[in-house]
Amino acid sequence: MAAFGLSLLADAALAQSGSGGPSPELIAAAKAEGTLTYYHTTAIDPTAVWTAEFTKKYGIKTQNVRGPSYPLFERWLTEERVGQHMADVVQITDTVLIESAHKEGLVADYIPPSGSGIRPDMKKEGVWYTLFVNAMGIAWNSTKVTPEEEKLIREGGWNVLTDPRWKGRIATGTPASGGSSYSYVYMFLGGKRDQFGPDFVAKMAALKPQVYESKSPMYDRLAAGEHAIVDQASQSDMGGLYQKGAPIRWVFPKPTPANLTVQAISAKAPHPNAARLFQEWATSAEGQAAWFKVSGVASARPDTVDPRKAAKADWYREAWYADPEDLYINYLNDPGYTDPEKPIIGEWNQIFGR
Repeated sequence: MAAFGLSLLADAALAQSGSGGPSPELIAAAKAEGTLTYYHTTAIDPTAVWTAEFTKKYGIKTQNVRGPSYPLFERWLTEERVGQHMADVVQITDTVLIESAHKEGLVADYIPPSGSGIRPDMKKEGVWYTLFVNAMGIAWNSTKVTPEEEKLIREGGWNVLTDPRWKGRIATGTPASGGSSYSYVYMFLGGKRDQFGPDFVAKMAALKPQVYESKSPMYDRLAAGEHAIVDQASQSDMGGLYQKGAPIRWVFPKPTPANLTVQAISAKAPHPNAARLFQEWATSAEGQAAWFKVSGVASARPDTVDPRKAAKADWYREAWYADPEDLYINYLNDPGYTDPEKPIIGEWNQIFGR
């Protein structure tokens, strides 16, 4: 109760000490709470390594709860609406859902001092802040494709996904699983419909790919050799598998859909001060750079760049790797994307016979 009482102090007083980051008062209040429950969509292992950096710095333990973006978000909404306040901080890949929850009063209004460093188009001040940007492409298991097929994947663009040779060897993820999958599919059936459209998706569906409700197990099974090729391949997850020694390769055809992984504070967070301190750390250059230790994401801060790229380390040294050149991210302002009914999901389901 004493720790909760500290949450009633003015946010401005707790938030900052000049421009030097979180105030001693906020740090003390967060340490008194001692723990944090984090609902997240990112893969379990790298997220645990990332949050361990926060624990190391402040001594505040994190309980990480992972799930596909939409199901996890629905779980949080249900808990909040019935008064079971479990999550302190929620991470998701769909800004539309976060904003709808904010209108419902479920997201706290809080401006972390370090949030000023996040790119203006990658935050809604006081509501959500981008942790990182994830490009999505095509990935393959190098032990399950021939040199000819690998050349085709690297040079063939998105049409590679419709090639009959992949029948029984390809996997994909449903757009109903979360914001990253939805934004990926939206490019083909929404924003770039004139270029791709239902015919393109139907050709892929004809290959009878295995459809996953969550992308993480799809990636793991690609690494294990159960699939030759998958789409929606995010660099953060591919980089983690690569670093573990998996025979994973990936490419970014043009245009390259990218999604924002964003974070917000629950309005009824059981540990409100720890939640605010975590938001401050996560949006800081230090917190953003900590992701580089576990994945190949692009920071939402212009002052934070992956040092491996400059050093040509890890996948950056590989001849098969190339950075995405034409990121597709302006869907965030498309009326079709922001439609809460998400009609693209129904259309995709119909094409795939689900």
